[in-house]
Amino acid sequence: MSTRILLFAAAALAASTPLAAQTGVAPPVPATGSIEPLYNSAFSGYRPFDAGQVQDWRKSNDTVRDIGGWRAYAREMQEGSPAGAAGQAAPNRPAPAARPAPGNAHEGHHR
Repeated sequence: MSTRILLFAAAALAASTPLAAQTGVAPPVPATGSIEPLYNSAFSGYRPFDAGQVQDWRKSNDTVRDIGGWRAYAREMQEGSPAGAAGQAAPNRPAPAARPAPGNAHEGHHR
């Protein structure tokens, strides 16, 4: 016999025999008759956000300005001390720049 016929016969024989993994036996079922769910929701331990007591936004903005603005919060992250502790201004804070008087915002622009 030729090698091709032998290989074809071997392949046909291998395809006709059931594989060991395909035994048709179902996995055992727990005695309770129920299967534990494999899915756990990401929201199972969800707690809604609680902002606590909310104060007037103007007062919040004034507080942030008084302690040094965003730079005070950046220092707080680097140093680990709370910004504006006990309502005091942040140390070494430069004086706030004077705001220009309101006027025409487009003044000085050329077409």
